[in-house]
Amino acid sequence: MRRAAVAGLLAFSGLCPASAADYDTAFVDAFAEACVPQRMSYPGTLETARAAGWRDAGRDANPELDVMMGKSEDEANDPELKGTFEYTILTKPVQDQDHYLVVSRASFIIDEDEDEDPPNPWVYIGCYLYNFDATAPIGPGQLSALLQKPVANRHSDDTLTSYVWGPPCPMPRTGDTYLTFIPEGSPHAVTTGFSGLLLKFETSEPDPGEIVPETYC
Repeated sequence: MRRAAVAGLLAFSGLCPASAADYDTAFVDAFAEACVPQRMSYPGTLETARAAGWRDAGRDANPELDVMMGKSEDEANDPELKGTFEYTILTKPVQDQDHYLVVSRASFIIDEDEDEDPPNPWVYIGCYLYNFDATAPIGPGQLSALLQKPVANRHSDDTLTSYVWGPPCPMPRTGDTYLTFIPEGSPHAVTTGFSGLLLKFETSEPDPGEIVPETYC
């Protein structure tokens, strides 16, 4: 898979002014600024991200992005899911490396035997931050501070580094948060369509008129 310029690689080698800790902070801050404030709203998240300097991009802006989104569309278009799927791709440099933000809205009928007529769909707003040029994982500390939650599960080997946090009580309706690094050449890159760094969560969209508390803490 294509790798970006040498400057992008040096950001993780200690040979440029920005330290690994600086990048950890910048990466998590970029996610928090774009994804957290209006996480229960698809148009709201897009508005927040664009106000933070993210600009619209197409699938073909990055070859790994194109492959990955193709896989996502194929899965979402499965007729058995009885749902809808829409997304917007945005891009922005973070410490001089191109990053990509995918904001999505997925609506699915989970159980058609429910009393509702028509059945009430499950609606999720997803926010996914990618650095396809990352050559090393970041630490979990910045995310634990943001989510006010310890790591619930972790895994690390030559093919995958992954951290998972449970639903954060200061972010009602948001589910698990995932921080994943897939090195180039990993078999997981074939499965997912990309290598690099990913930070993501999904939030259930409230019903119209529903009052959501500011925190579950």
